[in-house]
Amino acid sequence: MTPVVTKICVALLGATLLAGCDASGNAGGLAFLETPDGTPAPVITSARLANGQVTVSGPEGYCVDASTLRRTPAGGFAAIASCNILSNGQSGPIVEPVLVTVTVGRAGTDAPGLEDLANALGTELTQTRELSAVNAGRMASGGQTAFQGSDPRHWRGTFILGNRVVGLALYAPQGSPFVGAQGAAFLNTVSSRIRASSQVAQRSAEQSQATTDPLAAQLGRLFGRRDL
Repeated sequence: MTPVVTKICVALLGATLLAGCDASGNAGGLAFLETPDGTPAPVITSARLANGQVTVSGPEGYCVDASTLRRTPAGGFAAIASCNILSNGQSGPIVEPVLVTVTVGRAGTDAPGLEDLANALGTELTQTRELSAVNAGRMASGGQTAFQGSDPRHWRGTFILGNRVVGLALYAPQGSPFVGAQGAAFLNTVSSRIRASSQVAQRSAEQSQATTDPLAAQLGRLFGRRDL
């Protein structure tokens, strides 16, 4: 398998997981984001993947569904949706319903291109947007499997973050403004948050590693003296 194909497979892991989820539900509800007994899914504001190297979070009003988390040393998977929907109305404001999946894996030299993703999915790339945090492309089909009432058209994007490749997919209900250009903008917002929060986490880890125990520092200076 070539490096390009490997990266495409990594980016498509989210779609693979979605394909195995139950798309049936009540009146267009996000059945994928419910627990087996129908109770609200566990809701968290952010999640760390790839041994803490990548932090996933959504814009205000959108949370991470803890039940979807998959963590591995190389990467992982998470889903972002409305906090209000995930909590069955118990928390968060009412926002436009949308589902964003985030898949993280080891990176090669470049992120897979949008045409490569479309070809791997067996669909057509109908629109592209070069944005500040991600290059987004709208796929002509495949989104209908995300949840009941979701539009076949959906947005995808990938970007490199350190030594990781981050793949995103955005699914929206039929008739939603997120099927259009707003979907690309939302994907860009999520990508920006991932980039910013992951950099903060990386700096915190580096500062923690750089902090030396005072006694160890004293011993180091003592045994490093040349006049002993």
